[in-house]
Amino acid sequence: MTVLNCFFHLMMIFHFCSSFLFILFPYISVKSLALESHFDTVETAPDQCKRLFTDPKERPKSTLEVFNMYGPCSPTAGKNPKNMPSAQEILHHDRLRVESLQARFKHNSKTNKYDTRFKDTKEVTHIPVLRSNSLYAISVGLGTPQQIKTLAFDTGSDMTWVQGYNHDISTSFKSISCDSPFCNTSYIPYHTCNKFGDKENTCYYSAKYEDGVRFKGVFSKDILKITQTGEVFQNFLFGFSTESSNLVADGMLGLDKSQVSFVSQTSDIYKGMFSYCIPSSPSKIGFMKLGPRDYPNDDVKFTRFITSSNYDPSFYFIDITSIKVAGVELSIGKFDLIFPGTIIDSGTTYTYLPKNVYRAMRDKFRKKMRILGHLIVQSPIRKLDTCYYKSRDLVEDAPTITFIFQGGVSVDMDASATLVSVFDYQQKRRFACLAFAENINDDDLSVFGNHQQRRFEVVYDVYGEGLAFIPNKCP
Repeated sequence: MTVLNCFFHLMMIFHFCSSFLFILFPYISVKSLALESHFDTVETAPDQCKRLFTDPKERPKSTLEVFNMYGPCSPTAGKNPKNMPSAQEILHHDRLRVESLQARFKHNSKTNKYDTRFKDTKEVTHIPVLRSNSLYAISVGLGTPQQIKTLAFDTGSDMTWVQGYNHDISTSFKSISCDSPFCNTSYIPYHTCNKFGDKENTCYYSAKYEDGVRFKGVFSKDILKITQTGEVFQNFLFGFSTESSNLVADGMLGLDKSQVSFVSQTSDIYKGMFSYCIPSSPSKIGFMKLGPRDYPNDDVKFTRFITSSNYDPSFYFIDITSIKVAGVELSIGKFDLIFPGTIIDSGTTYTYLPKNVYRAMRDKFRKKMRILGHLIVQSPIRKLDTCYYKSRDLVEDAPTITFIFQGGVSVDMDASATLVSVFDYQQKRRFACLAFAENINDDDLSVFGNHQQRRFEVVYDVYGEGLAFIPNKCP
């Protein structure tokens, strides 16, 4: 416990601690150890990138490559000076992210008052969600001449924004003025004008969180080109960041349902439909598909997005109707599962559930593992409360956890989605921990995170049928 306490208090100066916990991909070479992924609990990932399409002509129309920013498939592979986030860093940021989602939800709920943990620079009717710490990104072109940018995609964010963008050389770049109809709360709720010494009547965006994180920049428009597919969007609205962040990618692709999101701005061509597949290891390429697709009716079932006057209309709300562990349904009331609501979010790593739901699922998982001879060990990370010494047998024995959504949509999750691999340098041991967490408050949203979405093609039909999970479609 002494070592852990040292870690918690000195995380920002971690090189002074003798023990350090990383979520890692199981690379064999020592030099690659810092790149081990918290997503890879089953496979060993080689140092070479495994591309989906070796010939660009083989790539289906409107299909982009999705890559892990720390893996060999990233455009910055070998050039990224930043290390893979530690287990503690990911969990800490995840918790902040979830808290910001909760704050925005409660702010929009008729039964809750404004949550003061997150403050804008002015009074607004919308709270910005804490930026995603997502490891998954796509490449797009912006401006004239085209500048290639890697953008982490985020279904919980509205505005697309970039940093390190040289707008001075783009002949098609235009900043949005305060007089523009786009400079209003419908498009950018946290906008501000005549700030920062500006004399040109420029529309800015600016927000600050209680943890000190601030983001601000110029609301702008330019030509956006989906480089791998060829589609071009004139006058695409985005944020040009004037302050750099610690995000590894060049910016964020906003995929929520708001007017300023990528989904809304490209709806004439893509019709509000997209899907993504998160790669199962950093050495593999996933994909993002844009636009309508033909899915056989017997293969794909959709669960409808839930709408309510109490719900933020930009989020993707879904209803969980039941949960099973090893095929056995949990004895949980329907109200406990659906109150106050569940969102799917690509920018949150793990899945967060109401306390009684999480504990029922956890206890059933523990019981099944105990019957198979796997005993719980002291967790190397405080916020992950169900851990085991990792072994091949343990991974193979891990019971399937099934989430059933409204409409009978069933999502069966194996060990790659239910367990997270954690390496403890002091013990020189690898652990496998249950990759779920409980909410803090009884009225908190449930969040279905990206770790549980692995190995599925997750399909969004924003203006139509809803959400679908297609298994075994991911590399």
